[in-house]
Amino acid sequence: MIPVEEFKNALRRHVIDPWFPRSLDREDGGFFCDFDRRWRPCGPQLKLLEFQARHTLLAADAARRFPDDAGLREAAWHGFRFLRDVLWDAESGGWFHSVDRSGKPVEHLTKHTHGFAYALSACASVYELTRDEEAHRLAKAAFEWMDQYARDRDYGGYFGFLQRDGTVINEPSKAPYRTDMDTVGTEIGFKDLNVHSDLLETFAIMYRTWREPGIGERLAEAVEIIGDRMVNPTTGSMHFFVTPDWRPLPHLIRVGYQSHSAYRLLLALGLTEHDALIRRMAVRIMDSAIRYARYDSGEGYYYAAPGAFPTVLHDYEIRVPRKTWWVQMEALKGLLAVSRVASDPGPYLRLFEEQWRYIRKHFLDAKYGGVYMHGLDNARVWERKFGARLAPAGITRKGDVWKDASHEGRALLYCIETLGASPA
Repeated sequence: MIPVEEFKNALRRHVIDPWFPRSLDREDGGFFCDFDRRWRPCGPQLKLLEFQARHTLLAADAARRFPDDAGLREAAWHGFRFLRDVLWDAESGGWFHSVDRSGKPVEHLTKHTHGFAYALSACASVYELTRDEEAHRLAKAAFEWMDQYARDRDYGGYFGFLQRDGTVINEPSKAPYRTDMDTVGTEIGFKDLNVHSDLLETFAIMYRTWREPGIGERLAEAVEIIGDRMVNPTTGSMHFFVTPDWRPLPHLIRVGYQSHSAYRLLLALGLTEHDALIRRMAVRIMDSAIRYARYDSGEGYYYAAPGAFPTVLHDYEIRVPRKTWWVQMEALKGLLAVSRVASDPGPYLRLFEEQWRYIRKHFLDAKYGGVYMHGLDNARVWERKFGARLAPAGITRKGDVWKDASHEGRALLYCIETLGASPA
């Protein structure tokens, strides 16, 4: 088994030290997001709710793990203040989905429950760190706003895309600009795995923190959605898009979402009456990702793939080969999580170790620290001979509006906590 110290060193060298305090915007608040391979600022530094919330969440989680690190505690509170004072819509309630560097709302003042999920989790983690009731009050207000406006009262679950006043944008004519898709890439009018898998983790974190009955009810529903409605029971493959009444739409499976859905189901163990469903489906979902989306070479996972064989049609590969950092990190975490409940943990632990060796080889920057956006094995063959030095900037950059530190940071924290604990 890989020594825990290896994960601790990676967390410090490739996540905490390069991101904090470098990413703190002390002038306008919140966090900077755009960095190249050498950690030089690049880009417009837009402040997306997901980035700001996930960065805050990681800082708070890490600060609890390392209580003597005052910088992490400062970063967590710095991020929370931005969620409370800038991204929160004081006039209409709820969080804006995005603001510019100075804090002015963009994206036509729209809101999205995908960002709400992470912002709620961040509030809960900040509360766990500080016990400050401001974090609880903000989470309560945001949960109630989301439940009032985004909840589907006919079929359960949540709609994603909202106007400023909370009106659901369920057809293109209701969008404040011309578009067929919402701000996270879902066609308007449909629900998706992205939002509901994130909310499963959110409700688990919130319920463990506050044990409020309303959150417990939403958690139980989220477990049923992720563990039943969104899964093909035969293959374990997860539907990514569904109609409002949960009928699946044919599409490729998204491998990273399967890995973290398996992990997130296991977060809810002991919190609902669905423990048998959770244990059964977490393993089945991870098995599906391994079966249909793992590279035959053992080096990583496809970004997307069919939910059943064949994966080649008329000599054309129909899997998406790009190896993206967060998909690989979530696979690492999912494999370790499933090993804790599988009847035979050995195969999952072997794949876990294999996955870590792959990440260490192709994603960790030994020179400048940090995690590449895409693996170096995504570069062309001749570029690989020169390593990261000549790889395209789009592969080696360290941050953008969607690439914060949370996937790698929280995956490494989970590895440290799990491998350092006594066997289940």
